[in-house]
Amino acid sequence: MRTTDVEGMAAAADVAPLSLNQEFNSLFDGGGDDGPFGCRNHAVAAWRVTGGSVDPDVLRAALLDVVTRHEALRTRIAGPPDDRYQEILPPSPVRLDVRDFPVTAEASRAELAEALMHETETGTMSAHEAPFLRAVLARFDARDAVLVLMAHHLSVDGQSLAVIIRDLANRYAARTGHHAPDLPPAPQYREYGIWEREAATSPAAREYWRRQLDGARFTAIPTDIPRSAGVPETSARYRFLLPADVVSGIERVARANRSTRFMAIAAIYQLLVHRLTGVTDVVMAMFTPGRGGGRFDNTVGTLYNFVPLRTDLTGCTSYEEVLRRTRRTCLEAFSHDIPTIQIFAEAPQLMDSAMVDDAAAMVLESVPTNPIVDSPGDLNFVQVTRLLKSQELSSAVPDGALWDVNRDPSGDAIGAVTYKRNLFREETIASMAAEFREIARVFSSSPGASPGLV
Repeated sequence: MRTTDVEGMAAAADVAPLSLNQEFNSLFDGGGDDGPFGCRNHAVAAWRVTGGSVDPDVLRAALLDVVTRHEALRTRIAGPPDDRYQEILPPSPVRLDVRDFPVTAEASRAELAEALMHETETGTMSAHEAPFLRAVLARFDARDAVLVLMAHHLSVDGQSLAVIIRDLANRYAARTGHHAPDLPPAPQYREYGIWEREAATSPAAREYWRRQLDGARFTAIPTDIPRSAGVPETSARYRFLLPADVVSGIERVARANRSTRFMAIAAIYQLLVHRLTGVTDVVMAMFTPGRGGGRFDNTVGTLYNFVPLRTDLTGCTSYEEVLRRTRRTCLEAFSHDIPTIQIFAEAPQLMDSAMVDDAAAMVLESVPTNPIVDSPGDLNFVQVTRLLKSQELSSAVPDGALWDVNRDPSGDAIGAVTYKRNLFREETIASMAAEFREIARVFSSSPGASPGLV
């Protein structure tokens, strides 16, 4: 949006300038179904709902309460490609599909819940018609059901889904006569956009990124299929398991080196990238929450930042040394967290290597979940996190592949690689996952061993 329009647009009741995150996504909008404004760019999550019967009419009303509370769930991107803005629409009812599962033994219900989540994810969602939230309620019996929520990724990020289900549980409880505490203030996404432009920019941070990424190129991964082949874009998801003993070993090594589990996973991932490419000056990327140090924790919207991590692995003689270098890279990047579009302004050449015909970007994300939802009523909401089956059709990814490795309450870690089928074959992704598991196994059991770097 033109700078001269920003103040007047932000002051209006129904429109606002794009956030910097939305501006960044706009750079990659080619109008396709899999692009940032496409009908497959959505996020899906599911919860088991137990303890009582769910009234669909009350649930619809509670969903409308949530849409009313959070403008992002009724905000579309409007205007021509060179002058886009946010248009905040009036609240409108959320589509809720209600169905009953066939009579199912308890032992098989988790499998049906996962299948329902996968089925929902194969659907599409317009980026232009609000509300940008959809729900499916499927009942096993009067006291056990599954609730699936799907929202467009222009409206939510991973943390937003946690905010939505917390608020939904609260409003449902209030509407069924239970005492529900007041929800915390929820700054609107347009407020975040204004704050981001005024306060999130740091000259020191921009200088850090200019120096850190000087001469850097993203470590792109060779693809099976060239972009020029013209294969239609679709995304799939491959899942794999890290057993609990490997996960506990990873956590033990992380603690011994004053690191987090994510830092250890990032170290393992960087070793995978090295083995796939031979590169030791590894430039990968992750997502940070981008929520202003907690100021916007209750905001629904796309607040995440795409943050490059550059780690020189040259000369590392042990897995622990790779972790220590990764830790240093992560701490520096986290302390200089600024909007993605500002990072790219300081390193415009960074993604050139991932834009070629036969290579693509892979990104690592980690969205820790607290499966238990704080519900003040008689219903219990527990997120479905143990998802083990691969999917032939999934939500879209921006490019290449997106890796997510998160610890399950059982102690295992579930790995999910969402990848573009027009660039990678499933057997290639499966091979990468097997290599990741092997690196993780040795990392967890023999951290002092040589990682075999050249």
